[in-house]
Amino acid sequence: MNERVLLLFLRRIFPEWSILLDQDGTWQVSGHVRVSASSIDGVLDVLAVVEPEAEDRVRRFFR
Repeated sequence: MNERVLLLFLRRIFPEWSILLDQDGTWQVSGHVRVSASSIDGVLDVLAVVEPEAEDRVRRFFR
């Protein structure tokens, strides 16, 4: 999936988080914590740890 499309999905699923992809390809995530990640996998790892319902929210969105 294209990273920009995934960015739109993540913003919709987690509206309380600020999720940005900068020009250098670095992901910036801020909410309960502030994190930078070099890949979408890093962003998803962070959300899975700090948002106990993250997996369920993603599943419900894509049903």
